[in-house]
Amino acid sequence: MSTALKRSLRALTLILPLTACNTRAFQAGLAYGRGATQLNAGRYEAAIELFTKALQFDSDLAAAYNDRGLAKYQLHRFDEAFVDLNTAMRKDSRLAAAYNNRGMVYDAIGEHKRAIDDFDEALRLSPGDGITLSNRGLARYHLQDDDRALSDFNAALAAKPGYPQAYNNRGMVLLRQGNIAGAISDFRTALENGPRMREPHVNLANAFDQSGKYDSAVVHGRISVQIGGGSATAHNNLGMAFRHLGQHDSALAHFDTALVRDPRLVVALSNRGALLLDMGRTAEARRDLEAVIANGTRPELIEDARARLRGMHAQVKH
Repeated sequence: MSTALKRSLRALTLILPLTACNTRAFQAGLAYGRGATQLNAGRYEAAIELFTKALQFDSDLAAAYNDRGLAKYQLHRFDEAFVDLNTAMRKDSRLAAAYNNRGMVYDAIGEHKRAIDDFDEALRLSPGDGITLSNRGLARYHLQDDDRALSDFNAALAAKPGYPQAYNNRGMVLLRQGNIAGAISDFRTALENGPRMREPHVNLANAFDQSGKYDSAVVHGRISVQIGGGSATAHNNLGMAFRHLGQHDSALAHFDTALVRDPRLVVALSNRGALLLDMGRTAEARRDLEAVIANGTRPELIEDARARLRGMHAQVKH
């Protein structure tokens, strides 16, 4: 829970002993507190029910709208999250956590510049907040603004030492910059501080794959797909490690799963197309490679797909 939200909850706790136990304020505070416990435990549906109950008793409780919006964000119910977070801001225009959380929603749907605007406002209201600095850095990473992303992650770690998400996110920048050793160090530090996190395992699978340590990539890839059912990116990265080990059937299964989890993950489409081509399944490979080109979002993958299709065409002519 953010500092702002903890302050809100403490304020309720101080008021409650002065209030009769059957009052609406007491019931709202009780439901909100139970909802916050469920949210922190990752039980998002239960949290939503309890925050909704709190709002039935006190429709002006901005923290409950904020936290319910955060729970809906975690469930990828982004439109509903926007409604709750906007309401939280109307109820309390100085609630920094609501701007931070809305920024995360914008970042998740690809509106990275609007996300940065919200993170900037959150930092104006709560200067130096490590979580918000890390989130803004991630949005800048998504915009390929690596220098400012690194600056934000370093500032986040100065403000919140040991913050595992900041280590993980900084590692992603270092990996993209080719500093594989530095990236692996950051991902490992993220796991030391957040041993239940999935993302560092996902990223370690990618880093070890890039460095040719495919067995280590498989180890972390397998862990990543066991945590929370595995994300699309986790399955894609594990698929790459199996492909490099020559285990084509296993690789194909994970690319298929990645695309079931997220049909828009064009890198998994590209990887599956290349694998199918290696396996001699040219018709299926052509379908995937043409879909990469039609997607139009990753120039480097489009060029690779075109090169592979040209190679297929040349083989047919011969």
